[in-house]
Amino acid sequence: MRLEGILGQRRAVAQLESEMAAGRLAHAYLFVGPLGTGRGTTALKLFQALNCEDRGGETACGVCGPCRRALARQHEDLLVLAPPNDQASAQIKVDELREMIRALSFAPFGGGTRLVLIRQAQQMNPSSANVLLKTLEEPPPGNILVLTVQDPGEILPTLVSRCRRVNFLPLTEEVIAGELTRRGLEPQAASLRAALAAGSLGRALELDQTRLRQTLERLLEHIQAPAGPLGDWSFAEELVAPFRGGERLDRQGLVEALDLLALYFRDGAAQAAGRPQAALLPRAGVEFRGLDLEAASRGFGLVRACQSQVLANAAPELAVAVLLQGLHGAMPAS
Repeated sequence: MRLEGILGQRRAVAQLESEMAAGRLAHAYLFVGPLGTGRGTTALKLFQALNCEDRGGETACGVCGPCRRALARQHEDLLVLAPPNDQASAQIKVDELREMIRALSFAPFGGGTRLVLIRQAQQMNPSSANVLLKTLEEPPPGNILVLTVQDPGEILPTLVSRCRRVNFLPLTEEVIAGELTRRGLEPQAASLRAALAAGSLGRALELDQTRLRQTLERLLEHIQAPAGPLGDWSFAEELVAPFRGGERLDRQGLVEALDLLALYFRDGAAQAAGRPQAALLPRAGVEFRGLDLEAASRGFGLVRACQSQVLANAAPELAVAVLLQGLHGAMPAS
């Protein structure tokens, strides 16, 4: 049976379809890839395919009782665990995990296959991870566990070794923009969101263009009004703070936040080169404030260098403060 309705993940889908057709599905999977690339959707589509009553169809029928309950996320054999919120410090509670494991001791209620989806499995604390480890070692029959992570290095190696890995790639800008347009978004707005989404349809859907514009204006105002090293450090701390949660730092989230500034300089370079049609930012209200091609190119390079440093585990406040110092020189005087 084919898995339909999954955007841009042909290799992952082909792997699961092949294993399902051969009757060789694993008892536990690790879906690895960025947020918003279809990992959870694929798990739900797999569950639907395994429990559809129309076993002769090429795809799940979508109309039988199990399909309807699965699509409504109300099937008794579909269990989903996730952190309570999106904050980096949020954890999957060990009590919830134990309750889920107790449910696995019973046969699937619907007589088919039970699927447990653990979203953002890196948010399990050591106690939760160890509780899950025992279940992965001796999984009850009729159950499939799917863990989603962005980086398998963020969870215990013993968990990784007990799961079959499926890789999910970042979606292309064309795929994201096409889906947004299909959902009714104006093409230029769809292109902008796709450019800022870092390969994630989920992030593209969540982007607030009004807030993005306000964030960009605040960044540009600071860059054009030098406040000295202490002022830059204070501003950097403000910028980084939302991505800190306890001892955790959402480096990828911080890098994506800086994408807006990189896009500004990219569009500035296009404007200076006489190609305004290549710009992605909405033209109304966006001023490039005298940026020439050299300054725009230098600004773009500085932002990208800062993003690379953040991903390479540099101190984020320091990396952003150094970026701000460099951009003061790249921006034309007011």
